[in-house]
Formats: sequence, C-alpha cells, structure tokens
Amino acid sequence: MDTLLSSLPPKLLRFVEDQLANNEVSDDDELREHFIANGLSEEQAWQALTYRALYLRHVFLDGFTPILKGQEALCFNPHSRGWEPVPNP
Repeated sequence: MDTLLSSLPPKLLRFVEDQLANNEVSDDDELREHFIANGLSEEQAWQALTYRALYLRHVFLDGFTPILKGQEALCFNPHSRGWEPVPNP
C-alpha cells in the first residue's frame, strides 16, 4: 500500500487512478501539472507518476490496485479470464 496516495479522499484517488490508466495523451509533466491542479501536492503527483506504466499495462480489480494494495494488487488476465496478482516484469 502506498501511504502517500492511499490516504487521498476516495473521489480524488479515483481521479488519479483513472488518469493513470487512461491518459495516454499527456506527457508526464502535463499529467503532473494536471494532478497538482486537481488537489495533489507536488510530492503526491510525482509519486502517482511512478505507477503510470503499471496502470497503462493492466486492468485492476476495483479496490485491489497497486496504490491501495501494493503487492496484493489484482489485475485481469485475459487468458484465464480471472483476477490474478500482477506478474513480475
């Protein structure tokens, strides 16, 4: 669990995770600025960006994301059609 980000209000955390998973257009600096403009501190914005590649690569089970569950996060495996731990890169 990421203590810096998991303590965000639920609505703000959903916004951050949505942007991490779906914003493929903005570069990291633009996304960082977007996070700060929407209520994250500079430190939280930089921390959120460390998860960007992971969120773009996987679909996570609601409530079992890397920010909330750390190593216990669950992502969808299209081959088994089930939720599984995040594979090691």
